[in-house]
Amino acid sequence: MKGFIEKYYPVFINLYTVWILYMMFFAYGRHHFGDSRYQILSVPFKTIYQLLRYSREYPLDNLTNLFGNIVLFVPYGFLGILYRQLNSYLLLLLVFFIIINILEFSQYYFGRGFAEVDDVILNTFGMSIGYIIYKNFFFLKDK
Repeated sequence: MKGFIEKYYPVFINLYTVWILYMMFFAYGRHHFGDSRYQILSVPFKTIYQLLRYSREYPLDNLTNLFGNIVLFVPYGFLGILYRQLNSYLLLLLVFFIIINILEFSQYYFGRGFAEVDDVILNTFGMSIGYIIYKNFFFLKDK
């Protein structure tokens, strides 16, 4: 399993990143509006709370949004395969946190969505789950 993942992960993560960027900036009817429709949502856990609170009214949409922001970023926990420096969780966390913040604020800046602190939290949680899987379950530890 280790050899297969190490061999194909670089191709996978590059194609996957293109798809994620498409989803963040163009999918779900994200058109450039250039007005105040998009904003910065900077209160931690507010959107998460609202998604959970109204999950009975819009169960599929809300739970897809919530869990999608976690699950879709799990593969980024495996970045240590490409960059051995990122086998350190703290360095991976720092790099991922900076990049995901740049992407979130780019959505706002280009009028393609909200810059949400909750998305940063959920995406980082997903990456962290991926790192745990990478380090513990696939036995990809450096020796």
